[in-house]
Formats: sequence, C-alpha cells, structure tokens
Amino acid sequence: MRYIVLLLLCFSSQSILSQDIDTMYKKVTQAFQESFNAQDVDAVFDLYTPDLQEAMTKEGVTRFIKGCHEQFGNLKNLTFIETTEGVNSYTAQFDKISLVMELQLSENGRISTIQFQEP
Repeated sequence: MRYIVLLLLCFSSQSILSQDIDTMYKKVTQAFQESFNAQDVDAVFDLYTPDLQEAMTKEGVTRFIKGCHEQFGNLKNLTFIETTEGVNSYTAQFDKISLVMELQLSENGRISTIQFQEP
C-alpha cells in the first residue's frame, strides 16, 4: 500500500513540475515577443542567461533584434511544436515570413539557447 501511495505522489509531483515548466516557457516567450516587437534590446538582453549575455554581447543582441525586425517584421505569433532534448520548438509567425524558433531555458527561467531557422 505504501508503494502505491509513493508511486501516486511521484506522478503527481511530475505533473506539477511539468506545468511549472510550461508556465515558465509561456511567460518567457510572451516577454520575448513583446520586447522584440517593441525593439527593446535591454529587455531581450535581460531575458538571457549570463553565459548567453557574455557570448552574444549587448551589441550583438542589438544587431540581432534590429536586423530581424527589419527583415521579418513584427513577431505576430508563437505556436508550440514539440520538445526535443530539452529544447522547445515553435512556429514563429512574423509579418513577412514563418520560421522555426528553438528555445531552451535555464532552471531559473532565463534563455540559454535561442535560434531561428527556416522550416
């Protein structure tokens, strides 16, 4: 009987953790979309982990945001596709094109990987 209760507790906690991760991704994708569309480089940069900030630099993020916004337009919608090896994939619908956005968050909900590619 104890094993059944323990097993049920494990499944319940896994479900709760999964919901927390989903909520975290929704919050970050919404913040990214709003900041991207406003071309708020500081806000996008603040979503990154310290390691990604160091690798990208604020100047690199500025070029990325400005260049993508000029080329693709506003980011109208992000639709979840799948999770593979800890990376979430989304269809990123811009004004002028649809791309696949791959996103991975750190344990504390900061962007550790982000890239856009053609489907």
